[in-house]
Amino acid sequence: MTRPSTLHRDDALWLLGRMRLIRQASERIAALYPSDVIETPIHLCTGQEAVAVGLCRHLRDADQMFLGHRTHGPALAKGLPLPALMAELFGRTTGCSRGFGGSMHVLDLQHGLPGSSAIVGGSIALAVGAGLAARIQRNDSIGVAYFGDAATNAGVFYESLNFAALRKLPVLFLCEDNGFSNVMPKSAHSAHDITSLASVLMPTLQADGTDVLSVYERAGEAVARVRSGEGPVFLHCKTKRWMKHMSHEVCDLPENRVDRGRDCPIQKLEAFLKQSGIASAAELAQIERDIAAEVDAAVAFAAASPKPTPDLLEV
Repeated sequence: MTRPSTLHRDDALWLLGRMRLIRQASERIAALYPSDVIETPIHLCTGQEAVAVGLCRHLRDADQMFLGHRTHGPALAKGLPLPALMAELFGRTTGCSRGFGGSMHVLDLQHGLPGSSAIVGGSIALAVGAGLAARIQRNDSIGVAYFGDAATNAGVFYESLNFAALRKLPVLFLCEDNGFSNVMPKSAHSAHDITSLASVLMPTLQADGTDVLSVYERAGEAVARVRSGEGPVFLHCKTKRWMKHMSHEVCDLPENRVDRGRDCPIQKLEAFLKQSGIASAAELAQIERDIAAEVDAAVAFAAASPKPTPDLLEV
């Protein structure tokens, strides 16, 4: 793991803290799910934390990021408060969608999350619309389309890249490539190479999606280019999915070989922080304890919050 030239201690600790928040929240959600207190299907991103976190360190609240169905990690990385996410999973009125949206329909307008779609590829074009709006309004915000490898098979993927490239819109297309469409490996559902396809229309960058510093460096370059007016950029991040496509169980597909030591973005970053003297083992342990307390508080908040009533649908 090589230290990016722009990485400061505050950046490094933010990256670790946000990855730990996503991981420890995901682990708690997985533990709670069999008890049925969670009212919605869940799509966890355990093991994939580096992609969203490395990107979102470079984004502002005004940047509009559009998600697919695997929302938890990217939403928390962008700024969605954990209590609001947990309450949404519990189906409570204090949730980010007032308990009516569930896991696949989160939003947080304050932090640039206008919504997510359960349709594979369904939100890609919306990011292009956000980029077009930024161009018309003459501000320096950007649109971000955040999607998985399976979404690159949808017609809207090409249409969106084509229009953004044609109009030179400020849009970042980020593919979080875990190699699977549900249980189908990429070799069985895609005849194309994702980066090669995108490179026909715009500059492309690649990052190791199991290494947050790799994503942080490449995402910083991509965001800077988009924000400067150069037009859209495509960022391809290959990562590993530790869990099944949906629900709380560990993925057992023989094609999905995961080494939880070698492939863990949190362990990689913690080892780097200790070796480089950026943080001590005691500091890292305290971060883990602080996040555990934050997760406990979010679960308690969700459990104590009221369930929605039919009259709220009229508002």
